[in-house]
Amino acid sequence: MAQTPPPVVNRPARAPSRLMDRGVVRALALAVWLLAGAVFFLLADFAAMDKVTLAMLAVGLFLPAVLISMVLLLANAMSEIRSEAGQLQGSIDELRRSMLQRNQPESDLPPIAAQKIEQLSAQAEQTETRLTMFFSQRAREGRSLQPGQQDPQALLALAGFETAPSDALDPATLIRALHFPEDENDTDGFTALRRALADARVAPLIKAAQDVLTRLAQEGIYMDDLRPDRARPDFWRAFAQGTRGALVAPLGGIRDRSCLALSSGRMRSDPEFRAAAHLFLREFDKVLSAFEPTADDAQIAALSDTRSARAFMLLGRVNGVFSR
Repeated sequence: MAQTPPPVVNRPARAPSRLMDRGVVRALALAVWLLAGAVFFLLADFAAMDKVTLAMLAVGLFLPAVLISMVLLLANAMSEIRSEAGQLQGSIDELRRSMLQRNQPESDLPPIAAQKIEQLSAQAEQTETRLTMFFSQRAREGRSLQPGQQDPQALLALAGFETAPSDALDPATLIRALHFPEDENDTDGFTALRRALADARVAPLIKAAQDVLTRLAQEGIYMDDLRPDRARPDFWRAFAQGTRGALVAPLGGIRDRSCLALSSGRMRSDPEFRAAAHLFLREFDKVLSAFEPTADDAQIAALSDTRSARAFMLLGRVNGVFSR
């Protein structure tokens, strides 16, 4: 899958440079000590002076060296503290500006108006999801009520797995393609993916699934990390046949609250992600509806364990497909 470039982050302003480098300070302190030592050995007469006199001379020479060294080290430490404080203040100022810019549009609206806008946005999302699922059901009903007429949508469906030409996509290849390759060395996965993309009836779902999985990965949501509750094939068959709401609630077996919250937040804030998710739900519904009549329970169970099916369970639950 394509890797999106990381977002550009504005770094805080660089803090002012320190007056002296730590190495320079240490060199100066060492030079003071060496100078004091040299003067001591020049002035000290070990033969004529007693121990008390030598001690007093040593104190008179090395005590200033100690004080000068401490002053240099403290000055360098204070300079570092001021530098770090300036950098921290710059970060705090930039964070404050970003928070003010983010909260400014909301502060201009009264709380009641902001609440109404949020409610209208939620209702619009629910309506869009219902329309998506409604049109997919209507397409299936139209094909079943008029079997003698050729439906324009028939070319996009997978109806007739058992009567398809020899080059059509078989169920095993479809399941493998919906799971996507494991890594760059998964030749079987790439072969299945190429065959699925070459099939005009399956390619829209593969492309929609790849788009959705890439966008979810941007939020740190990976299908391999999800451990959904497994639903029996009967529930998948019921959904493929048009059942919605609480009767197929086991299909929403994603329990990871953080993934649900991140997906729900992205659905509300990102119109492109919302459109991609609805397209994916619609295409998955089409393929599942055509796949179910000729698939056995083992094949349905295998399909439900693919990465695409896990994304369907996650986004279907976020959109309320399994609860209305």
